[in-house]
Amino acid sequence: MKAVVSADIIDYTKLTSDDANKVIDVISNVFNNPNALSRVRTNLNVNFSIKRGDSIQIELGDPSNALKVALLLKTALNAINLTPERKRSKPMVDIRIAIGLGDIDAQRSNVNTSSGEAYENSGRMLDSMKKNKRKIIIKTNNKHWDNEINTEFKLLEEIMRGWKITSAEVLYLTLLGLKENEIKGKLGITQSAVNQRKSNAGWNGIEALINRFEELIRGDC
Repeated sequence: MKAVVSADIIDYTKLTSDDANKVIDVISNVFNNPNALSRVRTNLNVNFSIKRGDSIQIELGDPSNALKVALLLKTALNAINLTPERKRSKPMVDIRIAIGLGDIDAQRSNVNTSSGEAYENSGRMLDSMKKNKRKIIIKTNNKHWDNEINTEFKLLEEIMRGWKITSAEVLYLTLLGLKENEIKGKLGITQSAVNQRKSNAGWNGIEALINRFEELIRGDC
């Protein structure tokens, strides 16, 4: 079993050329970070242009990492301030993410031409998300998993709704494995501020969900 993460940047076509480049640069940094992703293939070319309009597709060799990868993308994009000259609170860039688990029948050199159950599950869910007003969803070949995880994802969406740009940047660095004393140095804030931003963003609940997701998926891999 493998995982495919498909994602749409919301209102990507409304971004200016400069803002779209900023978004691409952020995505590039996520995929270039050795602490962020491993055993991953994407539909981004070497210049990190997005191949299908506003969509990203990621194939993961270890399906238990799918939620963490999804949250890395989400927090990285939510942390973008497109108008640094003006202080912003609410995220200006957002994303819809569909996780598909299953077999991959044809794993070709190009992710765009690969196929299989994981691709079908992810793609179909992504296509339905705009209508259903969802931000993160999963489809597997196990209905029990789908029911449990998607219920948890609805709660996650409520938590994510309250994120700020500042909390998203702290969560992104936390997901990369940085400690609070390392994050404070990178962001130029106090450790107590780091801790407060994590708490306000619901990190304890998010961490528990990531652990449960990994436990559930690894138990069947």
